[in-house]
Amino acid sequence: GPSAAATCVGAVLLTISLVLIHSWTHNCTGAPALVGLKLADGHQHSMKSSGSNCGRSQSGIRRKFTSISSLDAVGMLLETGEWAYLDIRRRDEQHAVGIPALPDYGEGFHTVTSHKPSFDGYMTFDSDAWLDEVQRIFPDLQQKLIVGCAAGVRSKVAAQVLEDAGYTEVMELDDGFYGWCESGLPVARP
Repeated sequence: GPSAAATCVGAVLLTISLVLIHSWTHNCTGAPALVGLKLADGHQHSMKSSGSNCGRSQSGIRRKFTSISSLDAVGMLLETGEWAYLDIRRRDEQHAVGIPALPDYGEGFHTVTSHKPSFDGYMTFDSDAWLDEVQRIFPDLQQKLIVGCAAGVRSKVAAQVLEDAGYTEVMELDDGFYGWCESGLPVARP
C-alpha cells in the first residue's frame, strides 16, 4: 500500500480540492451545495456545505481579511503575545504532522475544527456551529486572530466567516501549517 507520507499528502490534496470545489460551486440561496469528486483510484469523495452568506456581511459589502506568511505570523505570535493562533485542522491532522510551537505567554494556541467528515462520508463546514464554538472561546470581536489550516485553503473560508461575524482583527495563514514547517519554524506535538 501507499506510504504514510503519500497518504497524508493525498488527504491534504483531497481536502484542498474539496474546499476549492465548494468555493466555486456553493450557491447563495442558503441551500447546501453538494459536490462529488471521483479520484483516479476509483474512490468517490463528496462534500456538502451549509451556510448562505457567501462571504458577504449584512450590509452586502464583502470585506477582505489579510493573508500573511508563516514568517510574518511567527513574529506577531512571538513578539507581542496579543495574537491567538486558531488552528482549524482536525485533531488527526495535528497528531500526524504537529502544531505550531508557541510560548506559554500571550493568547496562545486554540483548535476549533472547521471542515468535518459527517456520517454520510461528506466533508462539511457548518459555519454557524463553528462560529458559535469560536465565539465561546473568543467573545471579544476585537481579539487578534491568526487562522491557520494545513495549506491555506480552509483558513480563507474560516477567516471570511469571522469577518462576516464582526471580528475586526483577522489574519489568515496563507501558506498554512505546511508553510510553517517549510520555513523551519518551531513545531510541537499535540
